[in-house]
Amino acid sequence: MKQLTIFCACLLSLTIAAQHNKHKHSFYLQGGYRSSLFIKENGGHHLVSETESHQHKCIVFNTGVLFYAAQNWRVGASFTYDHFGTKHRSVEHSNLSYLLRCDRVWKEKSRYLLYSGLMLGVRKTRRFEEEKETGRQTAPAYHVCLIGAEYKLMNRVFIDVNAGYGVAGIVSIGAKFRF
Repeated sequence: MKQLTIFCACLLSLTIAAQHNKHKHSFYLQGGYRSSLFIKENGGHHLVSETESHQHKCIVFNTGVLFYAAQNWRVGASFTYDHFGTKHRSVEHSNLSYLLRCDRVWKEKSRYLLYSGLMLGVRKTRRFEEEKETGRQTAPAYHVCLIGAEYKLMNRVFIDVNAGYGVAGIVSIGAKFRF
């Protein structure tokens, strides 16, 4: 809890400075595919049980808010939920991540924007076997967005696509709303 409080205090101090910038701030909702946690568990053959070996994976859900802190820099908070396990749920993993996000905007035109980013924070992982919780862990979390693009659909609505590695998935796509 102490870490989360410090995280929120840092975010608040960054966003106060961002409020005086002329750029538009944004809220986003995304779905991601194959988080680093899924890749690690699947590669280590931890997603098998005595009764089954087939996996299920849900879409990695990402949401957050971004504020312009400087001309080409955006900061904000991000929340990520990831759930995966075996097909009939004899083994399951549930992951919640709270992250501080920082993006570098490389090119911005009226219809599109290109960026890269880094998210750092904390994740809470829960492991279930046969619907009983067998493990709980809190650990550092990260996501590196190698390249991302926003394309304007309407006045304040954009399609956001990015590729990277970490808790948000290797590919994420969704909508971004500027305000």
